[in-house]
Amino acid sequence: MSEEPIRFAYRDREGKLLPPFPIDPIELTRLTRRAVCREEKNIHYRKYTNFYGVGVYGGIATAYSVGCNIRCVFCWVDWSRDWPERYGKFYSPREVYNKLRQVMADMAFRRARISGAEPTLCPEHLYGVLDNVMSNSDDFDLFVIETNGFVIANEPDVADRLGLYAPRHDRDSPCHIRMSIRGGLPEPFEAKTGCRSEFVDLPFKAAQLLWNAGASFHIAVVVDERFTSKQEKDIIYDKLRAIHPTITQGIEEETLDPYPHALVRLRAVGRTDVTGTDIPRRERMVRDNMPSD
Repeated sequence: MSEEPIRFAYRDREGKLLPPFPIDPIELTRLTRRAVCREEKNIHYRKYTNFYGVGVYGGIATAYSVGCNIRCVFCWVDWSRDWPERYGKFYSPREVYNKLRQVMADMAFRRARISGAEPTLCPEHLYGVLDNVMSNSDDFDLFVIETNGFVIANEPDVADRLGLYAPRHDRDSPCHIRMSIRGGLPEPFEAKTGCRSEFVDLPFKAAQLLWNAGASFHIAVVVDERFTSKQEKDIIYDKLRAIHPTITQGIEEETLDPYPHALVRLRAVGRTDVTGTDIPRRERMVRDNMPSD
């Protein structure tokens, strides 16, 4: 993969992905880390754009992190995903923890999460945040780590560490992992994530590693028929049952409401069946605010 930044996928008039797509998510992990992870005096910093509260999970404080290592065409995240070098500020683990606690206090929440991007991109920073959470675990009903699993699959020690913070059979810990799986068949996986089809099984490897590590986790699967056929859904479930039958019992099934940034990304790959042919005002606004290289 080139050292050039990876933005989002485009298709030409014949429906072919334009270079550098499809991409290698492991190489994109390396490139993105250069933009969003930093170590100074043994403190591991990570980029974030915002800290706020939302109504999901029954009300949860959210740290909106920067940078991802896959390029899902239906991704709702703002342009910080595609231009990580231009967005966000670096925060230490303690600063992130304090920001989340302030949101929790302001909104009377007992739950928090890291979302918006891929939290495992900067694992040492993540462990630092989790150390702070565990030091005050009685103040949390839940702390969610949302991941796509690609780092976990390629760096198995991450699964082992997360298993210590989020043990499956010790619910004195508030920590829990939500892992998304975007595809089960090579071609649809490539079309949805922008990643080369050969990487389709990495999230399932991550699920196996989390299971082996005794981690508390559940799987989120996009079952929206516009993106995932019944055949592919069945294959995803079969692969998860092969790890352990109980994994499928707690699956979170997702349908997709295209947010403005998702509409731009979907239109770029020709998915006018989802976006429609007219460009709504909210899509036009985020498109006009898109950075230029």
